[in-house]
Amino acid sequence: MSPAIELQQVSVVYRSGLFRRQRNTALDDVSVQVQAGEVCAFLGPNGAGKTTAINTLMGFLFPAAGVVRVMGYRPGDVRAKRDIGFLPENFAFHRYLTAEKLLKLHLTLADPKRRHDRAIIAELLSKVKLDASAKMRIGKFSRGMMQRIGLAQTLLHDPQLLILDEPTSGLDPAGRREVRELILSLKARGKTIFLSSHILSEIEQVCDQVIIIDHGRVKVRGPMSEMLNRGTRAEFVVDRVPEATQAEIRAMGGSVTQLAGSVKVMVEKPLMQEIAEKLWGAGCEISSMTLAKSSLEDVFLELVGEDKGGTA
Repeated sequence: MSPAIELQQVSVVYRSGLFRRQRNTALDDVSVQVQAGEVCAFLGPNGAGKTTAINTLMGFLFPAAGVVRVMGYRPGDVRAKRDIGFLPENFAFHRYLTAEKLLKLHLTLADPKRRHDRAIIAELLSKVKLDASAKMRIGKFSRGMMQRIGLAQTLLHDPQLLILDEPTSGLDPAGRREVRELILSLKARGKTIFLSSHILSEIEQVCDQVIIIDHGRVKVRGPMSEMLNRGTRAEFVVDRVPEATQAEIRAMGGSVTQLAGSVKVMVEKPLMQEIAEKLWGAGCEISSMTLAKSSLEDVFLELVGEDKGGTA
């Protein structure tokens, strides 16, 4: 089976300046694959090329080099469009339409034969918690409500591939949880989801794969489980640590924290054996010794630095 998304050595170049002589490379030799049925996080700091990559997948931009395939077709091919649901980060709908009429309009555009299918519209409005606002004009919607109607429009034609750029933008914690549950339910139905979000804790809970790009190049890609096992620190839980040993551990860059009835020692992974021997030598009883699990935020900051801002 062909990958749902495939980029092979793709480069996208913008030209600017006098006579368009200046070349700005937004994507540089990018090669990634997303298999059918996967939920893939697509992350990068501001200006990394993430939006350019999404626009290229959608057929809005054309690469200067490389091959792009979406659902086995060239981007923009109507056969691919039938199977794609796209939620951009910034979108706008007809403000004078009600939620119900907006979905009817988009259902007519997607499949004229189903334009009178009120059941699917009612089902989607209920799914995104807008059933009580079906008759309200979109111009009166809050930011969170706009995000919900955007999600409903994306799901309207039951696409196999969903490309979601900041799907929880503007939502409160309860709304973000509902979107997370919706994504997991779509995953259970075998949908492929290509997801970008600056809320990395949410990404961590729903995605199988991670792609991180920076300066137009792929920094890392792989299973989420591998990303979270990149821990570089070791954690010891001991009964006590003498003051002199505490001073030595801190001098080596470690930390010593008093817990209820025990002491936690954190050190860099390469020092794990040396610290263990030091603790044993000091007569400490080690009750546990583990590698601290990384968070996705830890991995992101390690790869792209802490001065880059968000992931837009």
